[in-house]
Amino acid sequence: MATEAYSESWQELIDLAGQERQSAASGPMSLASAGGSGGSSGAASRSDLEHSDGPWTTAAGVAEALRTSTTTAKSRLTSTHTGVTAATEGLASSGVLKSVLTSWEDRLSSVRDECGSLAPKLRQVGKDLGERDTKVKSSLQGINTPSDPSDLSDLGEPKEK
Repeated sequence: MATEAYSESWQELIDLAGQERQSAASGPMSLASAGGSGGSSGAASRSDLEHSDGPWTTAAGVAEALRTSTTTAKSRLTSTHTGVTAATEGLASSGVLKSVLTSWEDRLSSVRDECGSLAPKLRQVGKDLGERDTKVKSSLQGINTPSDPSDLSDLGEPKEK
């Protein structure tokens, strides 16, 4: 088999890929929710799969805050324009001002409605993912795995429940 010569930058990438493949083969991967630590220290490693509803709950809170602030902005915009039409009657800009107000009221209403719809959906995603983690953990309980990833001799017999 012929040895191929690569440029220095390509060779660095090839070497790096080989190192990653070796470290992936030597390090265990486990689901954090299934009780695996993924490392000898007991702390979660980069290869652990983890879920938290925190980001989903935070996003839902932001959507609710945005809904509230757009409601307030629309209310202030509308009240600020009260009486403007009567005060500018006869001016050409009166009609334009009213159409701009209506346009902004419609836009703010759309943002408010979308945020109101989005918040409960974001919370539901966090809940659904948490329930899925629980189901996966439960389904993994009956799988017998060797303590040494290179030893496959004791696979096949389910664990006692």
